[in-house]
Amino acid sequence: MALEAGTAAVRNVRTAAETPALADNRNDLRRARRDFLLALEPVRGSVYAYCRSLTPTVWDAEDLLQETLTKALAEASQRHEPILNTEAWLVRIATNTWIDSLRRSSRVALEWTDSAPELPDETAPDPLANLDVESALRQLLHLLPPRERACVVLKDVFSYSLAEIAGMLETTPGAVKSALHRGRTTLQATRSGSDLGASSSVNPGTETGAVQPAEHALLLRRLAEAFNAYDIDAMVDLFLAGGRSEVIGNVSETGHEQIRTGSMTHTFGADAAELYRATVHHFGGEDIILLWERPKETPEAPGVVADVLRVRAAHGAPLIAELKWYFFCPEVLAEVAGGLGLPFKTNGVSYF
Repeated sequence: MALEAGTAAVRNVRTAAETPALADNRNDLRRARRDFLLALEPVRGSVYAYCRSLTPTVWDAEDLLQETLTKALAEASQRHEPILNTEAWLVRIATNTWIDSLRRSSRVALEWTDSAPELPDETAPDPLANLDVESALRQLLHLLPPRERACVVLKDVFSYSLAEIAGMLETTPGAVKSALHRGRTTLQATRSGSDLGASSSVNPGTETGAVQPAEHALLLRRLAEAFNAYDIDAMVDLFLAGGRSEVIGNVSETGHEQIRTGSMTHTFGADAAELYRATVHHFGGEDIILLWERPKETPEAPGVVADVLRVRAAHGAPLIAELKWYFFCPEVLAEVAGGLGLPFKTNGVSYF
């Protein structure tokens, strides 16, 4: 009897709604996170560019940036000492986060060494100089092991000193110099033996993606049609009962009711200040939705791309398991819409 009573008490605790105090704490945390993101805006672009240099796709780069910002907020809340170099601090967190993800996947060896034959002077010619095509640079960098890639990017793209890089990567200047030498040598050899103008010459960094099933394209078109019809019921019905909608870096919603009253009503409800039109495009090996925005009071004005959306379909059902909105991801908007040659606007980094 006592065991049953204890079990019932635990069950009640697990299913209890949040208290007013917890709700207030969540609101305080949202405001604190917003202020934190705004404070980091001056260096955000550079940190994203670094993440983009490490990762094969724009989506992976944004994921790495968001995880970096989340960890940085947690770390900042526990620090007593001041952060002397914000960009270097975020780069260190991004590097460790990226390397940890590779280590978990067991894809690479991640050892440092302090020795290398014929170590070059720090002012040696940059083997990345005269690379005119950004995609070619990314393709070459993805030939390098993680430590070497990070060192080459930090030294030859961001111009950090060996000592600064050693501090970010938690190693010695000698180890950085060794990794830099190996990375530069590999890149120089690759450049000498490859035609960088041909898209097929180097494959690891290209954004080809997996082949998407026809059902995915159909689901995306149905969602775009529902957007354009301003049919919120049709939008919600395309989701799994436990499906998720996430405005990256700001809001996540689970289940039909949260999705209906949250992102869908906010964007397509009668009180929305803007008008939106959805179009489907192919980018980076997958189909995506772009939302074009124009003011409601001047509907004849030309629209600009204001959001990028990606869908993850459910397994075995023509429904949406997850929808991601990149509205508050200015670097993603610039790369995707800009890469497609379309006019776009950015929206800052936070709702609140």
